Amino acid sequence: MTYPIRIDRKVWVPMEDGTRIALTLYLPDAPSDGPFPAVVESLPYRKDDDCFARDYRTYTYLAERGIAGVRIDIRGTGASTGIISDEYVEHEQADNLAIMEWLETQVWCTGNLGMWGISWGGFS
Repeated sequence: MTYPIRIDRKVWVPMEDGTRIALTLYLPDAPSDGPFPAVVESLPYRKDDDCFARDYRTYTYLAERGIAGVRIDIRGTGASTGIISDEYVEHEQADNLAIMEWLETQVWCTGNLGMWGISWGGFS
């Protein structure tokens, strides 16, 4: 069974300091079958242009199979506000934890979350 999908490329999660972290959500569009687990990827590589084609293939595949995909532009990159100060900094990890806490509260999410990535995405 595969699900229709819904993509929301304009989601922002506010951080305690006022920074807004941009997400794209790839969701199974079947509310009566949800909620769904989610896989999260956090990168500085601009989700809306440089990585969109790769992300689209990956996350629509998951969403069609009942796993929500969440692609994050880390602080100061892509559509996120703030300033990127270095690689793998502590506030990046704190931002990811805050986003995961936010995801757990969404009606479409079971609260079962995973993160994946290689290189920068693996560190974050």
